[in-house]
Amino acid sequence: MNRYLFFALLFFVFNTSKAQTNLHYEELIAEASLLHLQKDYKNAIPKLEKAFLIKQPDALNAYKAAGMYSLALNEAKAFKYLNIALNKGWTEAEQLSIDPYFDFLRAKYPYTWKTIKQKAQLKEQEYEKKLKLPELRKQINAMGIADQKIRYWKIQTSDPALLNELQQKINDLDFKNLSTAKEILKANGWPKISEIGKDGAHNFWLIVQHADQDIQFQKTALHEMEKLKGTKELDIENYAFLYDRVQCNLNYKQLYGTQVNWTQNGEASSFRAIIKENEVDKRRASLKLLPLKIYALNYGFKYTIPTSKEASERDKKDTENVLTLINEATNNYKAKEFQKVYDNYNNASMILGGMTSAQNFEAAELFAKIYNQTNEEQYRSISLDFLSLNDLRGDLNKKELLSNKEFRNFYTEKRWKDITDTL
Repeated sequence: MNRYLFFALLFFVFNTSKAQTNLHYEELIAEASLLHLQKDYKNAIPKLEKAFLIKQPDALNAYKAAGMYSLALNEAKAFKYLNIALNKGWTEAEQLSIDPYFDFLRAKYPYTWKTIKQKAQLKEQEYEKKLKLPELRKQINAMGIADQKIRYWKIQTSDPALLNELQQKINDLDFKNLSTAKEILKANGWPKISEIGKDGAHNFWLIVQHADQDIQFQKTALHEMEKLKGTKELDIENYAFLYDRVQCNLNYKQLYGTQVNWTQNGEASSFRAIIKENEVDKRRASLKLLPLKIYALNYGFKYTIPTSKEASERDKKDTENVLTLINEATNNYKAKEFQKVYDNYNNASMILGGMTSAQNFEAAELFAKIYNQTNEEQYRSISLDFLSLNDLRGDLNKKELLSNKEFRNFYTEKRWKDITDTL
């Protein structure tokens, strides 16, 4: 055999083997993370230990391991991995201080915990010296900690009354964080990693990701993020998450497969619809993201990427289902079965990426007609929902809108004014 060919083959085999090893490591980490979320530490820990035999943990996975060992009441391993996390670059001393996973260590081993806490604070102080906007990082991290803390309380609660109370607190906090995030984005653009660190950048993304009540802001934030693509100033995985979040909020199919469907029991069941799904792993690979089948393990379900034919058939079926529902809604309108008009359009709009902007406008016009006939406010509100969606998509023509007589009874509505003012 030609020796150059031999070495080329050897290089290929080595890299293929290395890639497979890394994927196995990531599979084990994903499975352990899921068991961790399910509070099954007994089975999570062996998977972590097996993964760490393949590759030493980074700061984040070492921190996760420490939390699991603490919950399993194994103080020796918990402190071991906390030290590894700090030595590998864990920088969130405040998060460490309040993390409920370490309550056992704080209560039973206060002296050792104090030593760890001091080490974390020193590491963070050293890290902050390298950053351009350390005070902004502190502000953002405090917002992120508050965001995660209250959501953790909600997960731990089963009392319906308390759940409602916590949800209201989450809503209030999200509104407050949104207001602050807008100010930060306006003043700084998307904050760079060199300015606020990886943890600060991650926490800022977290706040924006939870700002579903203001999709326009999410779009603006995404635009600012895109200016940093291709640089070391952006966490590209956070970009993929926000991109997909915005797509789904605009009722488009997602691109990278980061968004999942949730059951009523709070369990992830599948990925939300993905455009050209057979090519999703290629797109993920372009951002150096793990294959979707491994990502799915974090949520506890298995995933197999479809073939080109299967993906095409799914897209075709979605389009056909939307058309069927719209046709039924049209017939319902002619029969003055207005509730059924709503039901069919509601089902059509639930098909991600199904309804086009033109179909949204037709729906808005139809519900405006129903409002004009019935004077029932719900139908005007539904009409405005469809118009708002098109406005967010950037697919609303002011001249066409104002010339349509069906919307004349909307002119005094605040939502109408909000829409037309943006055009």
